[in-house]
Amino acid sequence: MTTQQHIDIKFWLLAGLTFLLSGLMTFMNLKEFVTIGLLKQTTNYPFGGEGSVPWYYETADLYAKVSFAFGLGFLSAFVAGIWTTFKRNKTGLFIALLSSIFLIVIMFVNGQAD
Repeated sequence: MTTQQHIDIKFWLLAGLTFLLSGLMTFMNLKEFVTIGLLKQTTNYPFGGEGSVPWYYETADLYAKVSFAFGLGFLSAFVAGIWTTFKRNKTGLFIALLSSIFLIVIMFVNGQAD
């Protein structure tokens, strides 16, 4: 007797894309929080609003808080993506992916706000 496993390519592509987007953005934002907020390594950052930088570059503390908030948002989407993948829940996985995309859009819009 042989068994066939049905491999759902769309599901795994959705999972991979969700992990890639949310995982990468989690890493980037939390790394910035650790670098600026905890380690206080601010030498290469234009804090103080010089030039065309987003509003949250006003102070290092504000930048760290914004990075931490986005990092937690992306971490939530990443954990939700892992959870729904284990549960084989396509709808939940799709929502996790949409949450990541929505957060990326919010990051871009937030960076353009005055």
